[in-house]
Amino acid sequence: MLSKVDAAVLQYQNQKLVQQLDVQKHELHDLETKIKELKDRQSSYDDMLISLNQLWNQLVDDLILLGVRAGGGHNALETLDCGDTSRDSIPSCPVEEMFLCRLLERDSIDCSDNDAIANYVEQVLSSRHSSTMELLKSLEDTIAAESVKTESMALALQGNISAEDNIMQLSKIDDMMKEEAKNFRDVIDALHLKHKEYTDRIQVYISSHSTDQSEIKRLQGDLEEIMAELEQSRRKLVNLGMQKNVASGMHASTQVAANGTLSPEKTADKTRGLREIKDSIEEAKTVAEDRLKELQDALQQNLIYSKQLQDLQNELKDDKFVQSSRLYTLLSDQLQHWNAELGQYKALTDTLQTDRLLVMREKELNLKAESADAARNTIDNADSRIEELELQLQKCIIEKNDLEIKMEEAMQDAGKNDIKAEFRVMASALSKEMGMMEAQLSRWKETAHEAISLRHETESLKALLSDKTNQQKRLADECAEQIVEIKSLKVSHGKVMQKVGVEVIGLGALKLTGFLRELMQQNNVNFESLYTVRTLTETGKSKHYGFIEFKNPEVAEVVADCMHNYLLFEHLLQVHLIPLEHFHPKFKAVIGIEPVYIFSLSSGSNLEKHDVKVSVNTIAIIIKAVSIALEKNQKLMVRHF
Repeated sequence: MLSKVDAAVLQYQNQKLVQQLDVQKHELHDLETKIKELKDRQSSYDDMLISLNQLWNQLVDDLILLGVRAGGGHNALETLDCGDTSRDSIPSCPVEEMFLCRLLERDSIDCSDNDAIANYVEQVLSSRHSSTMELLKSLEDTIAAESVKTESMALALQGNISAEDNIMQLSKIDDMMKEEAKNFRDVIDALHLKHKEYTDRIQVYISSHSTDQSEIKRLQGDLEEIMAELEQSRRKLVNLGMQKNVASGMHASTQVAANGTLSPEKTADKTRGLREIKDSIEEAKTVAEDRLKELQDALQQNLIYSKQLQDLQNELKDDKFVQSSRLYTLLSDQLQHWNAELGQYKALTDTLQTDRLLVMREKELNLKAESADAARNTIDNADSRIEELELQLQKCIIEKNDLEIKMEEAMQDAGKNDIKAEFRVMASALSKEMGMMEAQLSRWKETAHEAISLRHETESLKALLSDKTNQQKRLADECAEQIVEIKSLKVSHGKVMQKVGVEVIGLGALKLTGFLRELMQQNNVNFESLYTVRTLTETGKSKHYGFIEFKNPEVAEVVADCMHNYLLFEHLLQVHLIPLEHFHPKFKAVIGIEPVYIFSLSSGSNLEKHDVKVSVNTIAIIIKAVSIALEKNQKLMVRHF
């Protein structure tokens, strides 16, 4: 009777446990369904925030790189470094708050109340929005400064200024170009360093990803072992249940067959066996609960690892986006363009230094042409920048429409007023940014029209340069022909002098001082090179000498070279250039106190009056021809330079 009661109690307890287990299963299933729904909503919300964060980061990166391209230099790179540092840092916060902390660029959220958290998030997002607006303002300031520089260059090229001012302006433009090329080189070097750093990080991420994959495989193996152990425990429980059922059936059949003739010892043994079976069942339940708890812990750890892996994959996607950025490739192309222009400037400088004295004007005109080419390149760059701004404006419009759609969806899904207000603020800010970009686009269009006018002026300057170059070549040919003619005359004169060996003729022995002076002064009216003419007929060392004084030392040297050993009426004229300090003081007093240039005409025999007149006329004609030739050469040099 006691064993029957114990079996009934055990059966009742088993049924009660089965019912409790079913209730717990249903509750667990409901909880899992709710958790799945919450996870789905959270995943959609996280996806929306992730896309928003990516768009925001892309906007900030585009603004920074546009500032670098516009001439922001190291300040923009420092801003980019700060942004990269803040994004790369992993916040020390719980896993469920990690994405929000990364969006807010904070390590943790020091608030517990929901309203306080909402206010804190709104403040941080407003500060991040203000920093983005500061970046946009700095970009506008940089573009305005570059526009001012471009306008100053255009005004410098358009104005009618002197050659020296033009050279100074071109040197300033050259320095500006070199400085800009240096800035772009520094920017490209910094970008290369960042690219290398990103590559190293990607390698680290790949290695950590492989490590995580191996860890996940190991955990999967452990999980399979645990599941196998649980399956064995379940089978043991089933076997024990079957043994229990068999034992209870055998007990009932034996009791019916014997009709109460069992001994008390057998009943006690059966009761003891049932208790042992119950204890073993309890132990199996305890082991199963422990295994289930371990399995749940392993699953939770696996979920944590999966989330970390997803975060690493998102960061890897961000790094790949930075590597394949269009602005990075544009900066590389622009660096190559500036290097090519720098090589052109160096080649132009080397070629111009070889012919500095003869082609100075040509060098200036070439520099103007190069500056015009640089202005045209700047115009082309401005056109490309206008096109890029138009594309970015279209992108901003598309992003605005997407954000409006997402905002409506967010307003339908989540009724949080702070998120709605934030989206409205972001939409209004994007509309303002679109208006500012449209204004900037109109300013760039005006700059393009001005650049077209500069291009026409450059073409006219090129035509003028070609005319001046042809004229300079023609004048150089004429000068070369005159030099060749003078050399041929000198050669013919030397040949005649070698053939004729005659006496020396002078002017002073004719006692025609008054006539000679009048004649020379009369000839002096036709040209301005002669100053005074004197002849000496007194006795002494200066007898039979004539002196002609000149104002210009170059004319005196040329006349002395041309008239020395000149054949005149079968006599040779001896002509020498005499400095003023070699004369007697009395003679200096007669000549005057001003500096003069004199050459002497020594005589060897007397001449007739007619011969002297002819000789003086011949000398005057030669002097006049020499002075005219010198004036022509001087005009050619002035016209050339």
